[in-house]
Amino acid sequence: MGDVINLSTAILEKLGRHSNRNSPPLRTETVHVVFTSIDETLTAVRVADNLAKALGVPLTLSHLRIVPRELPVDEPTGVSPVETEAVITRLRAEGVDARVRVCLCRDDFRTIPLAFKPHSLIVMAGKRSWWPTHSERWRRSLEAGGHFVVFVDTSERILDAPEHQEAFHA
Repeated sequence: MGDVINLSTAILEKLGRHSNRNSPPLRTETVHVVFTSIDETLTAVRVADNLAKALGVPLTLSHLRIVPRELPVDEPTGVSPVETEAVITRLRAEGVDARVRVCLCRDDFRTIPLAFKPHSLIVMAGKRSWWPTHSERWRRSLEAGGHFVVFVDTSERILDAPEHQEAFHA
């Protein structure tokens, strides 16, 4: 079973947030990964799997799947990408044991408060850019909802930067 951890002043200062003795607790009974795209999600899963193992908690892969208005919300067509054999095979090949959860909804941003317990630890991946990307809007919505988000930047400019090359070849 996970613990509830209060964010310390030092951590809050490193995160650029004002310290507050009454900081919200961080839920660590599971580490969540939010599905964005297959490749980005698999990148986030690698990071989240290490976090989950270090905390001794399960990993939950969540997809907030939008169902068009013309279809009944409980009867979507097709399957979620996280339920496909290709994704499950890739997770197994990397030794990742994750719960898969698909939340059917009409509006993914409105579903955030209902999909995760308050102050959840959520890992997601995406590209940063000058213009807000879908992943960055997700991150902002999750943080505004009171969740602690670890955002894994998959921008090639970060990975190709000379100062980061040593870390990947060490």
